[in-house]
Amino acid sequence: MHLGLTIWPTGFHPAAWRIPGSDSGGNSNPALLQQAARTAERGVFDFFFIGDRLVGLTASQFAAPNEVLRPEALTLAANIAGVTERIGLITTINTTYSDPYNVARATATIDHLSRGRVGLNIVTGKNVEAARNFGREQHWDNARRYDWATEYIQVLRLLWDSWEDDARVADPATGRFVAPERVHRIDFRGEFFSVDGPLNVERPVQGLLPIVNAGASERSRELGAEYSDLRFTNSSRLGLAEAQAYYADLKGRLAKYGRERSDQLIVPGVAVYVEPTERAAHEAYSTLQGLLETGAAGRAQLSEVLGTDLAEVRGDAPLGDVVELAGLGPEASQLVESARELYGHERVTVAEVTASLVRGGLFKEVVGSPTQVADVLEEWFSTGAADGFMIFPPRVPHGIEAFVDLVVPELQRRGLHHREYAGTTLRDHLGLSRPRNRFAATATSAVSE
Repeated sequence: MHLGLTIWPTGFHPAAWRIPGSDSGGNSNPALLQQAARTAERGVFDFFFIGDRLVGLTASQFAAPNEVLRPEALTLAANIAGVTERIGLITTINTTYSDPYNVARATATIDHLSRGRVGLNIVTGKNVEAARNFGREQHWDNARRYDWATEYIQVLRLLWDSWEDDARVADPATGRFVAPERVHRIDFRGEFFSVDGPLNVERPVQGLLPIVNAGASERSRELGAEYSDLRFTNSSRLGLAEAQAYYADLKGRLAKYGRERSDQLIVPGVAVYVEPTERAAHEAYSTLQGLLETGAAGRAQLSEVLGTDLAEVRGDAPLGDVVELAGLGPEASQLVESARELYGHERVTVAEVTASLVRGGLFKEVVGSPTQVADVLEEWFSTGAADGFMIFPPRVPHGIEAFVDLVVPELQRRGLHHREYAGTTLRDHLGLSRPRNRFAATATSAVSE
């Protein structure tokens, strides 16, 4: 089972920073960020995932204060590389608002500094506000963003390959430092990019950095099928059968691009609320949800799902006292059942169901004891719904430590998670072979002819 930890320094849950022991300044706290990565490394996680966003959404500070601030991802990856030894580091780049040459150079550098532990998460951006930060009048539509991203990835891979592995000969006797015939211009000419190359950084330790992408659109799925080594998916509101179908769809697209099913890992995101006992886990979940500011918008959303106006109903009123639960449709019934499972009691209140609805679209939530959490992960992993999981700790650092100290030992006991790293690079951790340099392959072919 492949495990990754995604870092939200103030906690994935928007209200986590309000809990004693959390750090509202986590985005600027190097000690917290470094310790989070080292804790994940202690848990033998395959990778530490660094997300990014190019805009500060201060208008959403009550609904999503954890999204207002974000440390720049490439900078943070370089910092974490210096304080860890084995864990992989997946950093994020927005292809719509960056240049592939600079990114290829930076990521190749970090890969050398980390001795081969970096992967690159490709995003095309969803925030229209970003356009005005980069001198554009409009945020491009989905089709243009993905056309751009496709060329972007092609340029990255060519630049990473522009130096053959043995291009630096450094022969003191002859004074020959570089073999020019092993350093290649890429001469890329596309619709969006014109790049000569070569890079002025040697080929990355991993050859080509593992590529990660996410998204449910058709273009996202096809981009991933062609280029991604790891697909990060949103598991929110997916039952097991739906997750299995989603997994099968993504795996089934790989053959079109000459790839095997094992060439890409499918890793859903899961928010895990784990405590030593089931009761304590439900109490921790309830505490965080009780601090969530859902506002009138949340209540209106619930009213629409249930088909009943609940605007004037007290939040502490049991939902069953104000709504005829037996007459609810499938979507509403599933919402209520999910809330009962997460809170751990039958008579869920209007406020509890509202909070569950608001948070439910943001990755699957699992609440329980270490055994119960492991049961859910094992079921998804063993039945063709996932190759592993991206863990979203609701609180930082508590949620990271709880997962590593409580769930990881249970997974190891079941033989579902390794006890030590078998390799040294991120490709090793993900079970991916090191790609051959395309220019070296061309040169070899020419010689043989």
